[in-house]
Amino acid sequence: MITIIRCFCLLFFLGLAQVVDASVFKCTAADGSVVFQGSPCISGDEAQIDMLFGEQEQRKPMAMLAGSWCELGTSKVLDGTVYRDEALSKTWVFAEHQMTQHIQQGQRQDTFNYNIRQQTGNFVIDHPAFGSGQVSWHVRRHTEQELVIAAYGNFTHLTAGECNVAMVRN
Repeated sequence: MITIIRCFCLLFFLGLAQVVDASVFKCTAADGSVVFQGSPCISGDEAQIDMLFGEQEQRKPMAMLAGSWCELGTSKVLDGTVYRDEALSKTWVFAEHQMTQHIQQGQRQDTFNYNIRQQTGNFVIDHPAFGSGQVSWHVRRHTEQELVIAAYGNFTHLTAGECNVAMVRN
């Protein structure tokens, strides 16, 4: 009996994982009718629905992340209030296959290097410190001066350049 329950739970969670990962497209025809489907729209207006972050406007492809970015803080919604931890300063430095974080908290200064896999609009950090060993970040806004990335349902807001702190170089 326990084996049957375990099998049922496993199948349930595998099915749930596929639903959460599925792409959904909102298609609006010329006559104004709206249809939700699992494949891109053949004609008319299209908006892709992100199962974690809601409807996303159609965007031009983003450039790969590069350079230094100073973390301003986090928010619960994309254009919401940004909360900053004044005791903590983080600079994110992106290269094609690596991301480095310089973190300063009081007198303590740390540097962490992570392998990343970049695609247009997102990147995955490979590091065992993130539970499963991977965290997928979605780029929500990327201009020359502003970068907003999202993971775990929160948004991290960054501005171009390094944070104004002295970093220890290894």
